[in-house]
Amino acid sequence: MARQTDPITQAVPPRRDHVQQRHTIAALVYLVYGVFYLSGAQYLTSMQATQRGMANPRLFFVLGGIITVVFPLLIYNRLALALSWRLRAHRQTLYINFTLLLGLLVIARVIALLRGGLFMQSSLHTAALVVAAINATCLVWAGMSQPVWVIREAGES
Repeated sequence: MARQTDPITQAVPPRRDHVQQRHTIAALVYLVYGVFYLSGAQYLTSMQATQRGMANPRLFFVLGGIITVVFPLLIYNRLALALSWRLRAHRQTLYINFTLLLGLLVIARVIALLRGGLFMQSSLHTAALVVAAINATCLVWAGMSQPVWVIREAGES
């Protein structure tokens, strides 16, 4: 006799896959964000707008390229620093999630763009604001999918 399964429970992926899917989406969006900003850097360099601010514009592209490649990999791999200590009978652990931290930094960038009014200068600046806002949303969304603070009994491993 054939076993019957509930199609609703089969459609829901396990929790781990759901968390990884969020980080994959955030990594892809960050990659698009990095490529967008590298193309903006090319535009500014072609206009010699970076000559006042940087002695070597090539260094800007090398660092931007590294960030564009390395940060999505760290997001995809769900990098987190775990700080753990024992307090009485409980072990407390604080997870400093790279994705969440990066999302908060991008939110600060969006706020700076809004306060500076740069997004009103051209359609390129407006697109940069929209891409940064979408990126910040995806990073925080993925970063919040993992616990930040864990308290457990000291005897547990």
